[in-house]
Amino acid sequence: MTTRPIGAKKRVSVAAAKPTLDPVSARGQKRRELIKAAAREVLERTGYHAMKVTDVAAQAGVAVGLFYHYFADLEAVTREVLSDYLDELSATPAPEPEDRFDLIYIPTLVWAKAYEEHPGLMRCLVQVADEVPEFRALWNEHNATWSKRIAKSISRRLPQAQANDNISLSMAYALGAMVDGLISEVYVRRNSGLRKLLKTPREAAELLSVIWYRALYLENPPAGKLTLTAPLHAMGQAAPLVKPRAKAAK
Repeated sequence: MTTRPIGAKKRVSVAAAKPTLDPVSARGQKRRELIKAAAREVLERTGYHAMKVTDVAAQAGVAVGLFYHYFADLEAVTREVLSDYLDELSATPAPEPEDRFDLIYIPTLVWAKAYEEHPGLMRCLVQVADEVPEFRALWNEHNATWSKRIAKSISRRLPQAQANDNISLSMAYALGAMVDGLISEVYVRRNSGLRKLLKTPREAAELLSVIWYRALYLENPPAGKLTLTAPLHAMGQAAPLVKPRAKAAK
């Protein structure tokens, strides 16, 4: 999965590392935050590649010159907006898991809801990480932190598998990519056929969590946890495939 909302380490953001041009003035800081909020709205609405300084200034209700007083360019304000958004996702509250299915389902649901609520920002996270080295480093750190945490969970909960660290980490990255791919298809690319099948973030999170759970534990999750995917619970008890009899030679 790309950005992971649960259990991320505290880090110094790209935004925090950059000094402001007017750091001591409360009025200046308020204006700066106003411009950042406007940039976030424009990023959500039009995306990173299509945004213009004039759009951000108009959204904030300020002159274009004031934008350049606080930010060097669009890349600078975008880095700060997306860095703040990563922090926001990391701080998203979530209920305590009741069992190992919830350990998968709860963060997946948080992630699916983030895509539903802010598909434009989620798309921008990937775009900017591809093009801006400073943000790419931050993005990769965030992903690595989550994947290593999942890898440790795999090793701890499946000691009988005797999986080494490399195998566990590879599995974590693979499962995360599965989550990102499906949720992005639903909410960013807006695949109409898939949206008819997975109508809510809960349905998407449940399907992904069941597949993930079965891949990790080689068993079905608790039946009481399932709604959309309840029919899949019978897959574990399916009768072995019977090969068709060969036709008798004439």
